[in-house]
Amino acid sequence: MFPGVLEMAYRRELQNLSAGNALARLWAKDASVWPAEQYQVESVKSNLRWLDLPGELAPLLARVAARAAMIEPAGFEDVVFVTMGDSNLAAQSVLRFPAAKLGKRTFLIDNIDPDFLRAFDENLRLDKTLFIFASKSGKHIEAHSLLLYFLERLRTAGIPSPARHFVILAEENSYLGELAGEYEFLDSFLDPPGIHGRYSSLIHFNFFLAALCRLDPSDLLASTQAMHDACGPSLPQEANPAVSLGAFLLAAEIEGLDRLVFFSADSLKPAAHRIGSLVGASTAKVGQGIIPIFGRPSYELAMLRQGCVVAILKMSGEDNPELAKRSAEIREARVPVVTIELHGPEELAAELFKWEIATALACSLLEVDPFHDPDIRESRARTVEILEQIATKRQSPAPTVRVRDGEVELYAEGETRQHISTLNMAEALRTFFGLRHREGYLALLPFLNYGETEKRVFRRICERLESALGLPVLLTPGPRYLHTIGQLYLGGPAKGLFLFLTAAPSKDLAIPGADYSFGQLQLALALGDFESLGRRRRPVIRLHLTGGAESGLTQLETILNDTLGKRRIEAP
Repeated sequence: MFPGVLEMAYRRELQNLSAGNALARLWAKDASVWPAEQYQVESVKSNLRWLDLPGELAPLLARVAARAAMIEPAGFEDVVFVTMGDSNLAAQSVLRFPAAKLGKRTFLIDNIDPDFLRAFDENLRLDKTLFIFASKSGKHIEAHSLLLYFLERLRTAGIPSPARHFVILAEENSYLGELAGEYEFLDSFLDPPGIHGRYSSLIHFNFFLAALCRLDPSDLLASTQAMHDACGPSLPQEANPAVSLGAFLLAAEIEGLDRLVFFSADSLKPAAHRIGSLVGASTAKVGQGIIPIFGRPSYELAMLRQGCVVAILKMSGEDNPELAKRSAEIREARVPVVTIELHGPEELAAELFKWEIATALACSLLEVDPFHDPDIRESRARTVEILEQIATKRQSPAPTVRVRDGEVELYAEGETRQHISTLNMAEALRTFFGLRHREGYLALLPFLNYGETEKRVFRRICERLESALGLPVLLTPGPRYLHTIGQLYLGGPAKGLFLFLTAAPSKDLAIPGADYSFGQLQLALALGDFESLGRRRRPVIRLHLTGGAESGLTQLETILNDTLGKRRIEAP
């Protein structure tokens, strides 16, 4: 821990946590640690069951290991993880480790774009594919739609007993959990109800992954129990790593250094995103909170000195001279930084457990409920309204195009519409970028095919935008971000600039049993969040690529290069 310019504030918040007896009250499951309306108290108490999970792991690990061991003998050669939100980030984290020796083809889906699904489907050997669906709440419409789609694909392919190709990981008494019993799927792992996905690093899905990847269960148990003991109430508070981390986060937010920039080894980038979504969405309420930024080597020190603290995640034994150099530069510049080194993939769940405790402690003094997401519900409700309109009137909303340039249409409503030019696309974008906050961020939110080709284009676009605008770009594809960091965008500090990207699919796909398609569902999810941000007076536009993602992104990249030119666009 290097508090740098936050040294005094960090010491102060350590004392405040001690004075409020926050750690002991947390472990005693005292719901009054955080402010909550009376109707929310039971929800808070239920969420606090996450603290007991380390002591419940042994039988859980035994069962998931037994099921994972049966996959290969059953003839499955392809394993498809279908996840949204935090579960997706957990899967990416585990599967990326070199130590995770998975002797079969493994895929990860968090995308409902029709073009993506069609291309993905063609690559599968359906008769030898096992689908593992993970939805912590069991409520995600995207997961349900994908489940119905793949189940129907197996049926139409003439595969006997298609339900025996599915394993479900969801919450007890959830709709997805009920479907598992109704369809007689191969297996189901049902988690205790009421624990928020952000606080579920020690629940079935992560350990199912670990077992499938042949990580040693005894190592997982040992590291998790060691972290539980280190962060528990029995040790002196000054030696507690979760308390130190919580004080660091508190000091940063209270002193206005509310951008938490992660620099990490490649193997730990998904873990950084998982931690960032935990901290960001938990703290982001009533216009305050910590903004997670996932840094690139090109970030200038001048930007890091403006309202930023840094977290560096590295893996022991991995040589990363670039990360070491950046760490030294940050400390020399007295930018506050916490550096964490893991010794193997078996420590990942334990590390997340520590961050969960630290974040909950920070929320206690920020006086926000870490388990409640009041703002994202409005976005989801609007999505449901749009889907009902499609189902009953057989038409999608038809907003007004403000500017059109070739295959790119620009949409803006509310306050944003009053501030941007409609002369042409370049002027519209230039005036939009001029609305940014000097210590803020740009959120790029693509709801479209997000394959390898598109990812390469987005990397170039992000680097160009960061260079020209002098602020970080958060590339958070939809619909995944709605379940991870969406609460931050709607309820956190009003420092974001939001750019949605949607595209017309080359050919839509029907959702079995639904009155709308995958393309319509994807657009409805984008519009629901787009409208919610607009109602909160956030600067937000949507660019729609009428010719599809591939050609539209090429044109968009050209437009952005023309807009940004060679000089930096200054903020007001």
